[in-house]
Amino acid sequence: MPSDTSPQDIIDDLYQMGITVSECHAMNNRKTGAPMPLFLLTLPRSEDNRNVYNITELCYLKIIVEPLRPKTGPAQCFRCQGFFHSSKFCTRNPKCVKCGKPHLTRECTKSKDTAATCGNCQGDHPANYIGCPPNPLNKPPPAPKVEKREHAKEKRCKSPLKPTQEPPFRPSLPRLKHSQRLPHQ
Repeated sequence: MPSDTSPQDIIDDLYQMGITVSECHAMNNRKTGAPMPLFLLTLPRSEDNRNVYNITELCYLKIIVEPLRPKTGPAQCFRCQGFFHSSKFCTRNPKCVKCGKPHLTRECTKSKDTAATCGNCQGDHPANYIGCPPNPLNKPPPAPKVEKREHAKEKRCKSPLKPTQEPPFRPSLPRLKHSQRLPHQ
């Protein structure tokens, strides 16, 4: 759909088709910030709203409805630039994504002409660069763990005897009956 399409027109058209929309807005290009001909809709979960994927025409235009594709890689905090958590509950000290200094990114005074400095590795890229070495996506997978039980099995299976060698003779002692046992002194 054209990026200048009114979100309210989309909401109204979908409402007439029996689909309830909580939120609708045009998506922006991450690099340029320009609006794209894509709209992100947030719908409440209901049986009627599942039909949104069957819609082929909206506002007199042919459309394709797709689910939002998830981001690849681990979550990265906007506050401290750490991985595997979000900024919503982060209590760590802030770190700027652009210059790596201890302040929030929105408070950064670095100009666009100045090269970025990573707050995670001090490289010449922003901290959210996918190729940053500390990013878990760039680390080799851990080697498979070997259980200790496997080692014990191997020890039991390995025979100290050579195939032609016979085990030493050990005479067995006769077992005493309960009545023949000596009393404890």
